[in-house]
Amino acid sequence: MFRFLRTLFGKTASADQLPASAVVPLVELENWFKQARAPIHARLVEHLVASKSQLDQLAATVREQVQILQTAQLMNPNIPDRAKDIMQGNREEYCRRVLKYLDTITLPDVAEDFPHFFAQHQKDAHAFTQSIFRPFQILQEFFANESKQTTATLSEVEKELLALHALHEQSKLDTHTALQNDIQSVIIKQQQLRGLESERVDLERQRVEAEQSLRVLNAEEERLLKNPERLALLQKLGEAQQRLRAHEQKMRDIFANFEPALRKFNRMATRNSKLSERYLRDPVNMLIEDLHLEILEVIADIQRLIQFDRIDLGDKREYVVDALAFLTKDSIGTWMRDYGKLAKAEKDSQRAIEECEASQTLGRVQRLREETRRNRQLTEQRLAYVSKDIERIDLELLKTKLETKLKEVTGTAVTITF
Repeated sequence: MFRFLRTLFGKTASADQLPASAVVPLVELENWFKQARAPIHARLVEHLVASKSQLDQLAATVREQVQILQTAQLMNPNIPDRAKDIMQGNREEYCRRVLKYLDTITLPDVAEDFPHFFAQHQKDAHAFTQSIFRPFQILQEFFANESKQTTATLSEVEKELLALHALHEQSKLDTHTALQNDIQSVIIKQQQLRGLESERVDLERQRVEAEQSLRVLNAEEERLLKNPERLALLQKLGEAQQRLRAHEQKMRDIFANFEPALRKFNRMATRNSKLSERYLRDPVNMLIEDLHLEILEVIADIQRLIQFDRIDLGDKREYVVDALAFLTKDSIGTWMRDYGKLAKAEKDSQRAIEECEASQTLGRVQRLREETRRNRQLTEQRLAYVSKDIERIDLELLKTKLETKLKEVTGTAVTITF
């Protein structure tokens, strides 16, 4: 066994010595490392087979010794029955535990499973030693030779397992596995970095294209905004809106003339107070909504109160009376008809602008521009995220650390290339 260890780790293994230095592309590093550790792995597997055979033989010997112990006869037949019962109970217990312990010693099929096997065996061996201590002591009084032979063979089993454990530790399989994982990690990081760099190039291209599109769309918007037909329609719309606002202002001025009377009426009234309050807030829109002209009742009530001096208007009385006199069913009807015509003219002008080819094209251009702006913003956000991810991947640092570990494990100064 120990000659084998010297062969595995000593200078006699010169045929498998690795070169002092090597230049290895990252894509080939896994295969290079696999070949570098192949001799050690092969020797470990070879010894595993030999150990398994040796352990099988020792286990067979222990079973034979247990069988001999089970059938052994006492040298002194005059031992009291009580002592015989104690002997028999401890002999059965000792044999049962030895055989059970042998069943736990099953070597793994692959070397990578040894860490778990050795950890479990340490627990099993400790429990076994504790369990047979008393039965073994008692059997020394009755079958000293048989029990000692069995224990001696079990000791050989433990020596074989300890040697195999030492071999496994010195072969550094755990270190090899960790280093293999490190190699795969760097390869994955390189793939991630290449993917991110490719995505960044694509995102930068998208950003440039978006900016070019925005310049074209802005120029097209400016051209459409100056379209003569559309400008003429806008002017017509502005004139229609101006006439409509002027018409509305006339009615607001009339209501403003008798607003003091309306406010006093609103405080005095027991009916129509909500109606008068709404007219005070917005007389034009309220008049348009007042389909049944309920305001005429309020006007009549105010006129009666003024007539009987129930509302004191001071020097504003004349303005209020004239305003109230103007607001008749006919005058309001005329105002409403004129309002309808003006509102229709405004609406027709608005529709003409919307249906104008230049306006429709302008709408499409503006929508496309907003969509392009949103896409550019998303592209810039993703570009910033990708750039930060690229900065986080320090491939040169990972490469240097991996080269250091490879030197420590293999003895070869490996230079990794990308």
